[in-house]
Amino acid sequence: MDYGQEIGKIIGELRRARGMTQEQLAAKLGITYQAVSKWENGQACPDIALLPLLAQTFGVTVDSLFGLEPEDREPADEWEEECLSEGGVQCDNLPWKDDGTLRAVLFIGRRLVAGPAEELRRRNTKVRFVYEGGALNVESCFSVECGDVQGSVRAGGDVNCGDVQGAVHAGDGVHCSDVSDSVKAGNSVKCGDVAGSVAVGTTVSCSDVGDNVECGSISCGDIGGFVNSQGDVTCGDVGGDVQAQNVHCGDVSGDVKTDGEVRCSDVGGSVTAQIVASCGDVGGSVECATISCGDVYGGVKINRIDGR
Repeated sequence: MDYGQEIGKIIGELRRARGMTQEQLAAKLGITYQAVSKWENGQACPDIALLPLLAQTFGVTVDSLFGLEPEDREPADEWEEECLSEGGVQCDNLPWKDDGTLRAVLFIGRRLVAGPAEELRRRNTKVRFVYEGGALNVESCFSVECGDVQGSVRAGGDVNCGDVQGAVHAGDGVHCSDVSDSVKAGNSVKCGDVAGSVAVGTTVSCSDVGDNVECGSISCGDIGGFVNSQGDVTCGDVGGDVQAQNVHCGDVSGDVKTDGEVRCSDVGGSVTAQIVASCGDVGGSVECATISCGDVYGGVKINRIDGR
């Protein structure tokens, strides 16, 4: 084993699993972030004097920084008997608080895998965490399927659940009922009302959203904040600006900017479209090829006017 490469890889996994930047880790160790970058890229190794501090920072052993597993202290059957008789084994050196959160993690041997999504991809393995009933908070390195959650949900894969009283953060898609906070996902989101913001990699299909939406395309009810979409937007009223390919919506409190057409009710700000602007009253200016609208209170730059 190339221990120089292994320790750099494990340091990177542990740092990302704890949400730390290279700068933050460097500050804890009293070194530069460039040194941390060199470790993780296999260009250098940590000084031996830093190993105990590294292990303490991540809540692991020095051996585990090198990917080494300690010898079994008891036979597997005795360990299993202890788990069954006492309902589990209490571990005091895990990198999280004993806070009642429901967590699903991956161990390979006795090593806690900090970045299981990457580890599972290398092994061509898929894991889904299924939990029947409600939960306080859920944190899983894998996909999550559960009922209502009183707190937040964080998953390395997709999330499929009932109502969530907190936020949802998923590495893949989200399919759930109402969310009382924000939703952030690497793939599509399909849900009920979202009280906070929505930021996803592809499409959003939901009821009302209380704050901003950033996505590929969107189909939903009213949106309380701005909309920044790489695709089309079909929704109700929007409380901020809208930027998208095409926009079909109700009233917009801010500006509307598209590469295609705008079809909506009243617009509080300005409208900029490449093709058509068909709307109610506009509080600012209008710039597009063709416009059909109500009163325009700002400047107009168009090719044809068909309005009041």
